[in-house]
Amino acid sequence: MALKSALNIGTLSLILSLEAVVAGSFLIPAEALNSRANIVQRPSPPELPLNWQTVKPPEPSGSRPNIQPGSTWNSFQPPEDGVPGRREGGGTRGLECPTATTALTALIPQSTMGQTISAKPTFFYYLPVALDKTVQFELADERDKTLYKKSFRMVTSRAGVVSVSLGSDDNSPALEVGKNYQWYFTIKCNPKNTRDDVLVSGWINRTAIAPTVKTELDRSSDITKLSIFAQQSLWYEYLATLAQLRIESPSDASLAIKWSAVLNSVELGKIAQEPLVASELTPITRK
Repeated sequence: MALKSALNIGTLSLILSLEAVVAGSFLIPAEALNSRANIVQRPSPPELPLNWQTVKPPEPSGSRPNIQPGSTWNSFQPPEDGVPGRREGGGTRGLECPTATTALTALIPQSTMGQTISAKPTFFYYLPVALDKTVQFELADERDKTLYKKSFRMVTSRAGVVSVSLGSDDNSPALEVGKNYQWYFTIKCNPKNTRDDVLVSGWINRTAIAPTVKTELDRSSDITKLSIFAQQSLWYEYLATLAQLRIESPSDASLAIKWSAVLNSVELGKIAQEPLVASELTPITRK
C-alpha cells in the first residue's frame, strides 16, 4: 500500500462547540506533541498476527449477549491487510507546536477498532495543550481510499477532550452497515512542513443490531442506554452518550466514575480525569 503523507486542506462545515456537543456532537480527547519520532505518514501495513480478523456485524437475535458490560471493547480487530491504527500521535520539539508531557490521543480501544450503529458517528480526542491550529479529519475505506476530507481551524482555551462529528456536516458520507472504515485526525503544526504534522488514526465498523434491541434503545433513557451500548460493544455510542450526560450533569459523580472506568478498560486511565472542553471550529476554504 502506498504511503500517504501531507493531507490536503479541503472545505469544512464541521462546527463543534460545547453547545454543539449538547445538541448531538460530543467532546473528546487527543494528546499532543513532544517526542521526536514524528514524521507523520500513513504507515505501510506491516506483518500482522494471523488471528487478526475483519469485524463482521453480529447475527440479529432477539436478546443481547450475556457478557460483562465493556468486556469486549478490545476484541474487535482491524482487517488483516489494513493499515494499523495509531492511538497516540508522535510529538515535535519544534517551535511551531507547543510541547506537553503526553501525546495527542484518540479515545479508542487498544485494537484501534471500535463499533458503531450510527451512519455519522462522533470521534473523541484528547488535546494535551490549548490549541489554535489547522486540524484535518479524513475518512477512508478499507483499502485506504479517501472518502471524505475536511480541514478547519480548531481553537481551545485549555487542554482536554474534544470531538469531531460527521453528523455536523451534511456533505459527509454515511457509513454502511457491515463495512470497515479508517479515519485520520491530524494537527497541522507547521503549514510549511508536513513533517511536523501530528496524527492519530483508527478504525470504525458500522454494525447492525436486532430489532428488539433497537426498540429497547428507543424506549430507554440515556443513562439506561449506556448498559445496552456496553452489552452490544458499541464503543462510539457509549462514549458519545456518556460525554453528553457528563456535560449536562457535571457534578454527577456516578458519571465521572463511569467515564474513568471505560477509559481504564482500554488503558487510557491516564487521561480519565481530563475535562471535556469546548472547541471553536472554523472551516478552511481552499483559495
